[in-house]
Parts: sequence; structure tokens; C-alpha cells
Amino acid sequence: MPTTLPRTILLATDLSSRCDRAQHRAMLLAKGWGAKLCILHVMPGEGPPDLPSWRRDPAGTEARAERQIRADLAGHGTACEVVLARGDAAETILAQATAQEAGLIVTGVARNEMLGRAALGAIVDQLVSQAPVPVLVVKGRPRGAYAEILVATDFSESARQALQAALHLFPEARITVFHAFQIPFEGFVGHDASRGEMHSLAVAELEAFLQHVHAPPGWRARVTPLVEYGEAGALIADYVQARDIPLVVLGTQGRSGLARFLVGSTAKRLLATLPCDTMTLRQPG
Repeated sequence: MPTTLPRTILLATDLSSRCDRAQHRAMLLAKGWGAKLCILHVMPGEGPPDLPSWRRDPAGTEARAERQIRADLAGHGTACEVVLARGDAAETILAQATAQEAGLIVTGVARNEMLGRAALGAIVDQLVSQAPVPVLVVKGRPRGAYAEILVATDFSESARQALQAALHLFPEARITVFHAFQIPFEGFVGHDASRGEMHSLAVAELEAFLQHVHAPPGWRARVTPLVEYGEAGALIADYVQARDIPLVVLGTQGRSGLARFLVGSTAKRLLATLPCDTMTLRQPG
């Protein structure tokens, strides 16, 4: 869990338009944090044998990729290091994050415009599951620093680390700490009474959760706790759309059902369908 601002940001790009917003966000973060920006493009290890002659020279392919990256950066005043590599994309990104001592990985996400929703893709899925540092998946068009952030919590240590990371990395942002609860065996108990009791218990547990957060002085003034009844994924998606939240932060290991929610199929659906950026943190071990 980061307690200082990253000194290096690794942007993983496939040079397609889907990574333009990720590149812009990475540049904003690098400038705001005074960090080095490393732009990584991973090329396939071997090309088809029947390529035309001008495509067979690996040096020429790398030169074209670097020219495109430099052209995209022109006029932005952002100094960066360009790294071109060959091999498996996810494995190479993870290896470069370690080699560069990156404190954050930034990438884009594929979007199916016909269906109106995004698909995580195997590479991003692997990064979210395995990266030792936070992974920021950018979807929204950057319009400045993140001013509003939602942090989802199931009161686990992973969720606490996600909140602490958000507080450290974005010291000016207002943060909503969100918990959704449901009632076990709801059909067999009094609906209204049980919901009220469960809500009170959840509010108390959220307050106890916040008591053990370690963050810069004055952090509590920036945090708003929110407890709601219902299914977590649907509520988060609706809240993000209703409040125009630009960033959701998630831990990737929960203490109960949210373990599957944050690393299983529900998490993939949430990360894929949310219209905003998402930052995930994988708890070590």
C-alpha cells in the first residue's frame, strides 16, 4: 500500500485510440506528482512469415512505434522514457513495473461500441490479479485531477489499504467510503425491522473500520461514510452514474463474499461496465 507518491508511473499502451485517455491521465499524474513517466509498448515476439518486406525488420517496427509515441507526446511538455519490448504482454508489463520500480501501472480498456460497454480483456484482467502495485484502468476523458472518489469496502484489510492508498495518492479529493449490506434469509424475518437493525450494525462497523485507517492528518474531513441496502455491484454502478464519480478504488481481496466480488466474475463485470476509471490494489499474500 503506497504511503508516498509514486516516483515512477508505468503506462502500458498498445498505441490504439483506447489508450489515448490513459496516456493523458498518466501525464497529468506524472506532472502533479513530479514523477517519471515510463511508456511501455509490448510487441509480439514473432511476426507471420509472409509479411511484406518493409514489415520484416524488427528495428523498423520499433522505430515506428517510438515515433508514434513521441508524436503523441509532442507539445505536452512531459519528459518520459519510452520502452519497447517483445513477448507476452501481461508478463512483460509486470516485469517492467518491477524493473522500473513503478508505483502505479496505468492502462486503457477495450470498448465494444456496438454493445455500449467495455470488456476488460485478458491482459488487464491479469494485471489486476497479479500486479504488486496499484493498477489504474482509465476510461473517462481526463479533465483535471480526481476531485471525487468512491472507495468500496467490506471492512477487510484489503479495503482499508485501498482507502489509505486513495487518501495518500489523492490528497485533495473528497472520498465516499461505500458499504452495501444484504439481509441473510430475508424472507424468513421481519423485513423492515431486520433492515433497520442491519443498517445500524453496518453503520457502527463502518465507523469502527474508519478508526483504524492510517492516513495524513485531517483526512477524516475529506471522507463521507455511506451505507446502503442492496447488491454492491449494482449500487456502486448507479451511484457512480448519478454522482458523476470519476474514480472508484477497490481492494482485490475481501474477507467474505466480497473476495469473489473483487476478484471474480462480478468484479470483472463491475470493472468492465463502470463508465469511470477504476484503481485496484492487490493485497500482498
